[in-house]
Amino acid sequence: MHPMSGVSRRFQTGLLAAGCLLTAACALAEPKYFPVPGSALVSRPELRFKLAHEQRGSSRVTLLLHQPSVGDPLTVATISASQSGSATNLSFQLLLRPEADANSSAVNVATLEHLYALAVQQAPEAKYCMVSGTQPCDVAKDRLSHAELLRELVMARQRAIAHVIGQGDPSVPWRVVSMVTETLDGDADQVGVRVTNDQGPMEGATVFFNRAPHSGCMAKSRANGVATCHLVDREGDEDSHTGEEKVAVVATFPGDVRADRVLVPTTLVLSAR
Repeated sequence: MHPMSGVSRRFQTGLLAAGCLLTAACALAEPKYFPVPGSALVSRPELRFKLAHEQRGSSRVTLLLHQPSVGDPLTVATISASQSGSATNLSFQLLLRPEADANSSAVNVATLEHLYALAVQQAPEAKYCMVSGTQPCDVAKDRLSHAELLRELVMARQRAIAHVIGQGDPSVPWRVVSMVTETLDGDADQVGVRVTNDQGPMEGATVFFNRAPHSGCMAKSRANGVATCHLVDREGDEDSHTGEEKVAVVATFPGDVRADRVLVPTTLVLSAR
């Protein structure tokens, strides 16, 4: 069961309706909320979350909100997207609640699970940063790769779970999967990675390889953790791209969710060759 779909597709953020003037009617208008995409990564689906979107200057901001049983929704995280030339910068800000009791701790765990499900759908080639608190992070100084961002979210979830152990929490352990480029001889369409987890090389892990505009292949890792395949142009027009500069290949492990443990999704950007 895969917790994500469209792994190479960038998560699309919305904007507030343009032209809203600062009138009384506009100021009192209810914010527009959107459902949070379902994910097998979320261990407490009964806890209610929603999304809202804003435009703040040049940044497109997605707000993740928790809806308590009584009262207004509370913002628990934001994702701010901006452009720097051709590069996309994405800043993740955690606004977790003080872990005063089991309920607030459970909300924090669910927040990080929802945020991971959103994060894994962002562009692997983008630049990232993450911070906990009210001060935003700076991608230029605190730059993370997509895989590093996902690992940071796993670690944050592990810390949050420590506060709900013994409270009947249904969360299961998350295990990080890592990929490194496997150096291969041959043409640039031959691609490979080595897949590992905390127990060593992973056998039988499914890895998807994609290169824009529409080349890809899929492979399963062998006993040594290596997964290799040959990129194929899905449109059958590879000759039309002759002479074009090769772009990076994105390798994606889509995750593996089971009753007793979760292998979380991750990505790796392979350098063009």
